[in-house]
Amino acid sequence: MEVSAFALQPVVVPWHPADQIVRVEHEQERQVRQEPADRRQVELEHTIEPETARDALIGDGRVDVAVAENDLTSCEGGPDDLLHVLRPRRRIQRGLGPRRHVPPVQDKIANPLAELRATGLTRRQVRAPVRLEALREQPDLRRLARSVEPFERDEHASPNRRPIAGAGDFTSVPPMRVVVTGGAGFIGSHVVDALVARSNEVHVLDNLSTGSRDFVSAQATLHEGDIRTDAAAVFEQVEPDVCFHLAAQADVGTSVQRPGYDAEVNVVGTISVLEAARTRGAQVVFSSTGGAIYGECTEPAGEDSPRRPVSPYGMAKLSAEEYLAGWNRLYGTGHVALRFANVYGPRQAASLEGGVVAIFLERLAAHEPTTIFGDGEQSRDFVYVKDVVRGVLAAVGHDGGVFNLGTGVATTVNALHEACRRTAGSSDGPMYQPARAGDALRSVVDPSRARSELGWQAEVSLDDGLRETWESLRKE
Repeated sequence: MEVSAFALQPVVVPWHPADQIVRVEHEQERQVRQEPADRRQVELEHTIEPETARDALIGDGRVDVAVAENDLTSCEGGPDDLLHVLRPRRRIQRGLGPRRHVPPVQDKIANPLAELRATGLTRRQVRAPVRLEALREQPDLRRLARSVEPFERDEHASPNRRPIAGAGDFTSVPPMRVVVTGGAGFIGSHVVDALVARSNEVHVLDNLSTGSRDFVSAQATLHEGDIRTDAAAVFEQVEPDVCFHLAAQADVGTSVQRPGYDAEVNVVGTISVLEAARTRGAQVVFSSTGGAIYGECTEPAGEDSPRRPVSPYGMAKLSAEEYLAGWNRLYGTGHVALRFANVYGPRQAASLEGGVVAIFLERLAAHEPTTIFGDGEQSRDFVYVKDVVRGVLAAVGHDGGVFNLGTGVATTVNALHEACRRTAGSSDGPMYQPARAGDALRSVVDPSRARSELGWQAEVSLDDGLRETWESLRKE
């Protein structure tokens, strides 16, 4: 008896999702059956959607004998053959988690495809390998830090989708793992409190040079360290989704006396945080400054207004912003810079720059004299810390950019002192001293971009904010 065999070229199956498996058309089957045994080559040209084969490949005069020792033969001719084989392994795709790498997962998914042969098309045991190059070209999943779920910063969300709407409702976002640099400080500790209250896993990186351990929530983990030297190790350990970067050298006077140190913390330290975040795929929300960057403002300054910093502190913060923007261009990240107006509220230290509210209230509480430099008609934009916290949270999930966080309302120092005096129930007036060199006469920011893009606006009035600050001070 004469036995003939076909020599087929290896079949190259182009990659499609698992539900688009190559099936041989009826017409193509007929050509294979009628082909003379002269070792001519046969190619598959058509791909269609998966469905039950129209005709069995074995029997009925097409192929008399199945390929021997083929462990997948039992699946032939059944509905969705390859789906049947691959379905148990789909759990691998849903099981991506921390510290898992995608290449090994792709290899596991690819194994069943690599084992496919040209089963049913030849009488010889021809084993046709499947090329996997296209599989490697699928969307990069390395940024997924946990199992696949609709988290705002991953590949399933549009770039501008925001977890916070309107008043900064953060409860709709799945719990995150976050790092707050400077989380033991004035603003940072309030951010930590808000995150903890929303069931997030919160880690604080702070060297406690100006912050206090007492400010850190007991539900947060404190990592005592410096952003310049310890950020990489903390990020490797924590693997955060987001970093709220509030650690800074924030005193203007210190920046003038020690500009190198100021740049080391505010510029080099920020670069260290950016690099640590890049290795973990984390977004950075950065606290910048409005007043120190814009300088003198004749009207509320928008984000595109001229930037004229007059102190090394303002220059360093502006430089750090440029690094954030540069990383966004280089690596496709969505880091956000927030330019704060004059923030006030509980836990603010009277000894630090910008703490004029804390200075007035503490001295009024102690019945000590208060001092105003100049004529008191210089104006500032005072924004309550809890409003700022909502703005910080609102930036999570945004695709990058710079936003002012302020009220847009100018308040003179004289008016502020009067409001503080009323709140404290004091009749003591201020003392006046000569104006200090370098003090801007007017510093107010325009928050309209934050309102339109982040859905944020300041809601606490100056009187209400001063009252809450005074009540907190009295409890200490």
